Amino acid sequence: MKKVFELFLLDWKRIFKSKAATLLMLALLIIPSLYCWFNVWALWDPYSNTADLQVAVYSADKPVTFQKQQVAIGDQLVDQLHKNKKLGWRFVDSKAAVADGVRSGKYYAGIYVPKNFSGDLMSFVEGKIQKPELTYYVNEKINAVAPKLTGTGASTLQATIGTEFQETVAGTLMKAMNKAGVDLDANLPMMRRMASLLLDTNKNLPELDKYVAQAKQLQTDMPAIKAKLKEANAMTAYLPEVNKLAKKIVAVNGYLPQVESAGALATSVAGKIPEIKRAGTQLQTVNNDFDTISGTLDSAITTATGALTVLDKVDSALPAITRAGKDAQGAVATAKDDIIPQIDKALPAVNTAAVSGLALLTSLNGTLTTKMTNISSDLTALKNDADSQAARTALVNELASVATNAQTGADTATSLANALTKLQTAYNNAASGKQDNTLTAGITRLQNVATILTQLSVRASALSADAKSASVDQLQAKVDALAVVFAKFTAADKALAGMNLDTKVAKFNQQFKQLLADTATSLATLNTSVMPKLPGLLKNTKQVVKNAVQLLTKYQKQMPALKQELADANTLLNGHMDEITTGLTTVSAMYKNDYPTLKNKLGLATSFINNDLPGIEDELTTTLGQLNTAMPKAEKALTEANKLLDADWPLLRTGITKGAKLVAEGKKSVDFNKLIKLLKRDAGKESDFLANPVTLKTKSYYSIPTYGSASAPFYTALCMWVGGLLLSSILVTDIALDEKQKRRYGTKAKFTGRFLTFAVIGLLQALIVALGNMFLIHAFVAQPFMFILMSLFLDLMFMGILYPLVSLFGNVGKGLGIIILVLSISGAGANFPIQLSGHFFRMINPWLPFTYAVNLIRETVGGIYWPNMWQDIIVLTLYGVGFFLAGLLLKQPIEPLMNKLHANAVKSKIIH
Repeated sequence: MKKVFELFLLDWKRIFKSKAATLLMLALLIIPSLYCWFNVWALWDPYSNTADLQVAVYSADKPVTFQKQQVAIGDQLVDQLHKNKKLGWRFVDSKAAVADGVRSGKYYAGIYVPKNFSGDLMSFVEGKIQKPELTYYVNEKINAVAPKLTGTGASTLQATIGTEFQETVAGTLMKAMNKAGVDLDANLPMMRRMASLLLDTNKNLPELDKYVAQAKQLQTDMPAIKAKLKEANAMTAYLPEVNKLAKKIVAVNGYLPQVESAGALATSVAGKIPEIKRAGTQLQTVNNDFDTISGTLDSAITTATGALTVLDKVDSALPAITRAGKDAQGAVATAKDDIIPQIDKALPAVNTAAVSGLALLTSLNGTLTTKMTNISSDLTALKNDADSQAARTALVNELASVATNAQTGADTATSLANALTKLQTAYNNAASGKQDNTLTAGITRLQNVATILTQLSVRASALSADAKSASVDQLQAKVDALAVVFAKFTAADKALAGMNLDTKVAKFNQQFKQLLADTATSLATLNTSVMPKLPGLLKNTKQVVKNAVQLLTKYQKQMPALKQELADANTLLNGHMDEITTGLTTVSAMYKNDYPTLKNKLGLATSFINNDLPGIEDELTTTLGQLNTAMPKAEKALTEANKLLDADWPLLRTGITKGAKLVAEGKKSVDFNKLIKLLKRDAGKESDFLANPVTLKTKSYYSIPTYGSASAPFYTALCMWVGGLLLSSILVTDIALDEKQKRRYGTKAKFTGRFLTFAVIGLLQALIVALGNMFLIHAFVAQPFMFILMSLFLDLMFMGILYPLVSLFGNVGKGLGIIILVLSISGAGANFPIQLSGHFFRMINPWLPFTYAVNLIRETVGGIYWPNMWQDIIVLTLYGVGFFLAGLLLKQPIEPLMNKLHANAVKSKIIH
């Protein structure tokens, strides 16, 4: 950087040493600003001088009469234009003067009003619409903008004529309608009454026709009516029989609650037909396999009883064996001959206890499943009849049975877990450090089963006590909670069964026997490690076997009765399955489909009998008496009425129809109240509203007071680019150095040093034009500080683009700068919205740095919208920094080539 600044200072020393160079620099600083100032000044407020644009006007219009009032739209138009100062209106004497003046260029435009203009405009009143025409002449050769301005004047004139016409016609019509509204208001009540009567009568004509037809039919049916009246008189003798039948209907209606309860129960059971069929299949299977199940039960009782006998013998011999072991410690033969055989006898009993205990738990699962089903059924019965004591008692008993069975299962699981724990502990103690935890997982699951069964027993016991008095909803909630605990037991029992724990116990016992038979096992080891565990092991094993024997014996005693009950139930259920399902389906369908209708009809009949029938009997008797008296008079009146209908009704009906049609058409299209209100309004205000129904409210954002100020951003950015092009054309981009200096300064240092010189001059140009805009020509700037700051920033970015182009490519770079300038004037959207330009310019618009430059300066002039301003700053920074870095990096590599091309161009003696 030091070398860069040395070269930068060298440039300025050389400039100030030369008076010509200094003066030239001053000119370069000011000339670009003059370009901006003069253009902005010339366009400061062009639309304020439109009064100097001469437009010829001639009216040949002839007045017409409307509502006894003369209408001369042409004269009114001329009067209005005399007052209008927006354009230079010139009133001539003929149509030819208008056309010749526009053609010669004397007038920019001309307007001719034809002689039948007012007549055509008012033609719509008579229903013969002839659209009036204005003739507009324009000379488009004189100037590009003038035709647009005069065209706007012509459009305004057209709108003014339309407004005046509307006000004139609307005012005349409103005055006439005011008078009509007063007369209409006075007669409105009578008109409404007549219209209402006529419309109502017409609306009821079908009904009247029906009455006419009925009157004629009634006269025809009179003989039959008299005969029926005679029969009705005779019917009163049957009223006592009717009352007897009515009492029976009331009695039947009293039995409906019992019928409804039975129907609801049948529907509930019918919904469980698939379950009933599955139960029948399961019952058939159990009945067929009953003998096998009974034999298995007998065998299990025998095995368990034998195991219990062995355990009792071992238990009674245990004290003597223990004493013998202590008296003869160290005698291995004694251990093998006396102690080990006794232990061997106990181990199979442990295995039997495991099998029996697991079978008991499995059996208990099935028993509890049945009981939980029974509890659900009892609860359903209690829901259907909350006062059923039998259902409540059955529920209490089932819950108590669940509590007892669950506690038995818990005790069995606990005893078996304790027995297996002591067995495993005894083995591991005797194994002298060789541990085997085969039974640990099974012991844990047995303990889990015992815990769940204990919870089930406690909950069932408490619920059994509560079931005596609790409500059905309370019982349902607690039974649901009990079912959750039972589901846990079912899952735990399934997991336990899946372990094959009985097989593991048998295998473990075999290992124990092998350990006891090992000669390395001494009597001392048995005394200290095995014998102390045997009492507890035997106790828990005996408890498991006893529970199993008790439960199995209980089942064995019930087997004969159970066999007969199963056989009877199987015969009853499966032998009559079709009849049961058909009957349930039929009853359920009748209850769902027919019973509601029957119930409703019986209810209506009962209500009628209780409330209406007595009165009807009295009214019937009274009415028959009156009919008998009035019948001759009615017959005479009916005859007279039919004569009148035959003679006059057709003509009367036609008149009603026509009158109602006319009233309906008027009523549909006219609201009399609104019409009267409208007709009586102020004619002047109404005509003004009709002519000008809408008021336009304009809200302007980022307002800029003058056209010159609005165009200043474009010319400010343009003069900066032009200033950069002037610098690149007058100043050289290469620094003149002697040989020593050339060796000291590299290409990048020379490139950067000269860029600083260009940049400083450019910043001074930007500062001068910015300050001149604000203080010399007084252009409007919303954000003065940001305007100056962004002007400096923009000039720096422009210089970052132009300097590398000229430094790298010389005259070619200058040409590129001019091309960018030319494209930017049309493609940057500075003077007109880019959307109004051609496709090519819309396509290049986002790629031109000038687009973002003009937008950046506009933000500071009109008011900053930061998202847009940041976008402009970022894009310009990318252009400026990108071009500068490209020049810095490419300067040295392409300099030889460019020097060669430049030398070749100089040979032409035309290009410097």
